[in-house]
Amino acid sequence: MVIAAGAHVGPWCEEDLVDLPDDGQRYELVEGALLMNPPPGGLHQRVSLKLAGVLDAAAPAGLFAVEAMGVRLPDDTVLTPDVLVASRDAVLEDQSGILDASVVCLVAEIVSPGSRTTYRLTKPALYARAGIGFFWRVELEDGPMIVAYRLHEGRYVESASAQPEELLVVDEPFPASVAPGDLRR
Repeated sequence: MVIAAGAHVGPWCEEDLVDLPDDGQRYELVEGALLMNPPPGGLHQRVSLKLAGVLDAAAPAGLFAVEAMGVRLPDDTVLTPDVLVASRDAVLEDQSGILDASVVCLVAEIVSPGSRTTYRLTKPALYARAGIGFFWRVELEDGPMIVAYRLHEGRYVESASAQPEELLVVDEPFPASVAPGDLRR
């Protein structure tokens, strides 16, 4: 069954989200409220693709990096990070496009115009509340630049950052390095 977003009454749940038509929009749920985001622009898509490739190449056996899969969080919340790293088996066995937060070790969000507050405050707080160990924020304006965070006592603390001409080097959740400026090439 396919639901039209405007025809729905009451709080949304994951099943409702999965039943939405594939219309090119990016839908997410926050505490039962449906959010609709337009498709990302070309630079955003390019950076996402390249970052997923870098993370996938660095990930140890048993982990995959993928783009635009949903993550099931507490309280009827389903977010779709630009890139995530999760259990290989969970990714391959998934049929709905939504993974449980417990199988996700890293999420990366690419900040777009009009989404700064969401990507800098709201989403990190929700990912932290779900216990996802690592969060990366990619800033496209004057960049790209990357800020890497790790979960510490229920909130994210910065562990590393790199400007476009620098190299981001991390040891957790696995050793990886990326030159942010190369993500736009």
